[in-house]
Amino acid sequence: MSALWRWAPRLLVGLFVVLNLWWIHADQLVRDGDEEGHVGAAELFLHDLNQGHVSTALHRAVVADMGDYPSLYPASIGVWWWVTGGGQPDRLPVRGFNLLFLGLTAWGVYLLRGRIQRRYAQLGAATVLFLPLPLGLSRHFMPEIALTACVALALAAAHWQQKKPSPQRALLLGFALAAGMLTKQTFPLYVAVPLLMLLRPHRSLFFMLPGLAWAVPWSWNNLIEQQDYLMASAGYQGEAGLLQHALFYPSALWNLGLGPVWTLLLLAGAWLGWSGRYRRETLFALCWLIGGLLLLSLVPKKYARLMVPLLPAVGILMAAAIAEKPRFAFAVFAGIIWTCMASFVPGVAPGPSASVSSFDPGQIQIWFRPPESRSMGFKPIGDLARQHPGLQVLINGGPELTEVQTTHPWPDHLGPWLRRAGLDREVYRSSEGLEPGPYLLVDFHSPSPNATVPLVGAEYAVSIEAR
Repeated sequence: MSALWRWAPRLLVGLFVVLNLWWIHADQLVRDGDEEGHVGAAELFLHDLNQGHVSTALHRAVVADMGDYPSLYPASIGVWWWVTGGGQPDRLPVRGFNLLFLGLTAWGVYLLRGRIQRRYAQLGAATVLFLPLPLGLSRHFMPEIALTACVALALAAAHWQQKKPSPQRALLLGFALAAGMLTKQTFPLYVAVPLLMLLRPHRSLFFMLPGLAWAVPWSWNNLIEQQDYLMASAGYQGEAGLLQHALFYPSALWNLGLGPVWTLLLLAGAWLGWSGRYRRETLFALCWLIGGLLLLSLVPKKYARLMVPLLPAVGILMAAAIAEKPRFAFAVFAGIIWTCMASFVPGVAPGPSASVSSFDPGQIQIWFRPPESRSMGFKPIGDLARQHPGLQVLINGGPELTEVQTTHPWPDHLGPWLRRAGLDREVYRSSEGLEPGPYLLVDFHSPSPNATVPLVGAEYAVSIEAR
């Protein structure tokens, strides 16, 4: 058994890296509309750095108004995108950067181990890498996975301050809290309850203020817009009733957040931890998870991805359960195997429940899914565009993408793809009533079983020609 505790966490980290780089390499699905917005923001930072405008990039990151969300996450993506040489954002070195945030989350959970022995805490923290919804989001450009890392590291800094208060640790905690606020403004919902459990009044907490000041410029500069955004969110009603609001997150936790296997492991781990020597750590994890879910339930707008920063608490529960009953580790390994299967085999992970679907009758965002290997058809268009540098692009027809998690039509994705490939062209639709010629015509015919370019959503016969 000693070899198990020594090698299992390292092997799980290696499995996490290989599994997800393989998944990202295989996935060809066009980005969701929300995801594309964050990629577009990151591209602004990439452009600034390519032009040598470092001060402009810094201003965007910590001061400028760039929409509804703070800019620290797209800034980090933009810097890494620049370091890796630009190109398409779905390149493995660029898209794979998001995996780092889940790794930092697991490290934060390990630092929150309390009295749990190191070997058990390492294994419990490694399970965070295989929780379905955090894992799924780490494969995409979404700020919630970066926010999850900020929450875990901020709580770890608070735990460090609690153990031995000092000005240096308080300053570090202030910076961690500011980083969370600059990642997404919902950050306080996730840390409010656990911070109340961790922090004790101490004069050294005064030194948090210089660290917190990092978030002041953006907060002040965006105060009016954020008030409008919060008012719009508070006024959101939708078609859901009170019962759907109450059931949304418990149902989403079972279906989309953890899945049935990990939900059962959560319940078993909580029971083992509570009935044993690690009740304090179990209580902290349950308050972090349940307290945060209760606060989220008060927010009218509801998305499954919003609960992701609470799910690392499951890692603490797993560590406490394994420390109490080491054989429970084999049940955890079964959950990891289920996650690996669900990552590649359709139908293993459950879909959204009726209560989740009825709350939002539109397109439900599914982040944890098998990779989509069918091409979106951009590369053959790019190849021909490179052969005809003087031609703009004219689209006749196109596939419907609403069933594959996107809010933008297919032609809207083609223009950014061409620009990032160094083939900046105008993209027109035939429905716009343009005069013929000279164009690179992409003509979608009726669905055909012998499609020349297989596309997600339907099979089309596509002809691409210069005309």
